[in-house]
Amino acid sequence: MGDGDWMKLKVDLHIHTKYSHDGFMEVSEVIRGAKEAGLDCVAVTDHNTCDAVSDALKAGKRAGVLVVPGIEVKSRHGDILGLGITDVVRRGMSAKDTVSKIHELGGVAIAAHPYSLVFHPSGVRGEVKSAGFDAIEVFNSRTYFSNGMAFRVARSRGISMVASSDAHLQGEIGNSYSVVDCARDVSSILDEVRAGRTEVVCGLTGLGSIMGWYWQRLRRVFR
Repeated sequence: MGDGDWMKLKVDLHIHTKYSHDGFMEVSEVIRGAKEAGLDCVAVTDHNTCDAVSDALKAGKRAGVLVVPGIEVKSRHGDILGLGITDVVRRGMSAKDTVSKIHELGGVAIAAHPYSLVFHPSGVRGEVKSAGFDAIEVFNSRTYFSNGMAFRVARSRGISMVASSDAHLQGEIGNSYSVVDCARDVSSILDEVRAGRTEVVCGLTGLGSIMGWYWQRLRRVFR
């Protein structure tokens, strides 16, 4: 099936590589993990950097995995995914200004784990209703207690929904993902997200994986 053909695509739009301060995966591991999880597309969304994007695009093309360029920006109010962009968005701006900058660059702005208090104490919370987001991450595989609130807000306000793994280790890729029915290219996928034509497939990352990730972070700090 060619890139222009219409099909249901499994897309995980929130994944971190070693270029994130808390990430450990090589780009090759992201692509391999996507293949093993049966995904058609992944977004590379490292914290405040796009350093992995170029290599990921090349590796994905070789392996037949579509890669959406992206970033996870730490705004003043919390974490925001910018998809479809290759420029770094300055951290520390308000949520609204961060969303506006992502839009200016032609990207899609998604509220990442907006209400999490445990593993991600950096959601945009109250700003999710006023900052102009294109979509809300209603299920994050590493968020254990607040996905329901994100889903309820998205549904009540008619905002597009996505589910993502937020993978930091290879085995976490594809634990949650979104399904879109469109042509197999980045612009079509992002158009579907903007339009709210998404299905969400939800699964939690096991505590064992998260604890192992914490242990690797501690080793990084103290080695």
